[in-house]
Amino acid sequence: MIWLLLVVGAILMWSATSLFYKAGAHDGKEEHICLKYSVCVGLVFFVIAVIYLITRDEPFSIFESAVRYWPMTVFGIIYAIINTISYKGYVYNEATVESPVEGISGGASTILLIIAYLALGRAQSVAQLLTPLRSAGIIVILICVILLSVIRNRENRNKPRNQKQKWMLRGLGTLIFPVIFAVIDGLETVVTGVCLDTTFGYAMPEGDSIIIVGMEYAAFALGFWIYIRIKEKKIYNPFTRRSAPRILGAIADNVGIVLYAYAMAINSVSTDPLLAVYPVFVMIGGRIFMKEKVSKAQYIFLLGIIAGSILVVMGTV
Repeated sequence: MIWLLLVVGAILMWSATSLFYKAGAHDGKEEHICLKYSVCVGLVFFVIAVIYLITRDEPFSIFESAVRYWPMTVFGIIYAIINTISYKGYVYNEATVESPVEGISGGASTILLIIAYLALGRAQSVAQLLTPLRSAGIIVILICVILLSVIRNRENRNKPRNQKQKWMLRGLGTLIFPVIFAVIDGLETVVTGVCLDTTFGYAMPEGDSIIIVGMEYAAFALGFWIYIRIKEKKIYNPFTRRSAPRILGAIADNVGIVLYAYAMAINSVSTDPLLAVYPVFVMIGGRIFMKEKVSKAQYIFLLGIIAGSILVVMGTV
């Protein structure tokens, strides 16, 4: 019963995260909007990192941990940069579209894990890692993302604000932002496994990873805040009513991560398949609360992406 409550809680938190982030985009015309998202997220990361520092029993040396577990340190820098760029997706895409496409990280992480395992000599061939379910899921995801991209680019072509942005009409168009997030999320799976794995990895203490990544993101957020102050000639206050959805989204995201960790500790086999359906709740919430309109063809391919992600996770389990 406790495990189920944790999973449901994580699903609700991550669904709320997407809806809050979309609400925080407003009309999308605000200057430096991606940097302002990251200022809010960095603030939450900093608070969590400080809490871990205060509550941990053993001493912590940030320099020693940052050097010893350098893959996590490098990832923290990449994550702060790419994550900031990916927030642009909430300006151009509906939450109904953004969340399922971000969910393709199940396929992206599988591909990256295959590369990592082959490079480390932990697997002899691709066939050893690509199970039928994983292969089917990845193929379904790729086909649905491509077709969804074609449809969205066609529908966006006649919108006035897109006429001057030719990049939106080519390739993935606006879907490039959630795809970028999915890739970095997949990379996180690889780095976390290499650093935290007690058998093949560095056996990094879990608290150290949270502190390192949290402090790094906070440092970037401070830099972004200073940059906004210089460029806009006024102080950005993340605690205004306009910025409230971004702060609430960052909090919901991190609460979801905590609930997910505890759920995985109880039942790792059944947790991921259930969490893979959270974009469905985002799609429902986007339609009901945000009055988002998505065509029937888009809904078909969005559900296809979710189905592909579930196949990948089931194949991994």
